[in-house]
Amino acid sequence: MTSRASNWPDPVPYSELSERQQEILQFLWNYPSPYSPSLREIGSTVGLTAPSAVRYQIVELERKGWVRRYPWRPRALEVRERDGRLPVRPVMPGTGYRPVPSWGFVPAGPRDALQIRDDDWQLPVELVGNGQLFLLRVRGDSMIDAAILDGDWVAVRQQTIAENGETVVAMIDDKPTVKTLRYADGRVWLMPQNPVYEPIPAEEGTLLGKVVSVLRRL
Repeated sequence: MTSRASNWPDPVPYSELSERQQEILQFLWNYPSPYSPSLREIGSTVGLTAPSAVRYQIVELERKGWVRRYPWRPRALEVRERDGRLPVRPVMPGTGYRPVPSWGFVPAGPRDALQIRDDDWQLPVELVGNGQLFLLRVRGDSMIDAAILDGDWVAVRQQTIAENGETVVAMIDDKPTVKTLRYADGRVWLMPQNPVYEPIPAEEGTLLGKVVSVLRRL
């Protein structure tokens, strides 16, 4: 397989790479997982704190022919071998993946949300389904009886309507929150799943989407 056939540009010599770019390549070559690391993992290794700075270096490495990004595959970043050979792509039969952007924190309790765009996650379609999706990280304990814990990630499908009893993310007083949607006696409520919290009247709220999956690192 040649670089031309696979649409890879010919790599430039090492001497044309910055020291930081060479550090990133060394990290990618030695990364133990078959999947690419996150921008934050790369940044913490080479001393870049801003994901945008890491993204810039990755774009430069791609332009110079050393890496290639695949946003619709589970291995989102491929890197050439040290001698310039093309990488061998792992086969992932049976499951399609899609990128889902993460957007910081969403309260499940009395905390403010941080609206910060982070790296895209590559998630199985079988897990999150279709539609326009985004990820939010839960902060708080108001949904513990629904098995949504502080620190969990929720995958949310953007939609403006939801059924009674579904778990949703809604905007109340300019703050997002994750709760159970409840229609009762002609009113709309956002119900916590923890008895220490009170229901929230939601007639003036805005539905951002429905929670379709909960992700947790054990």
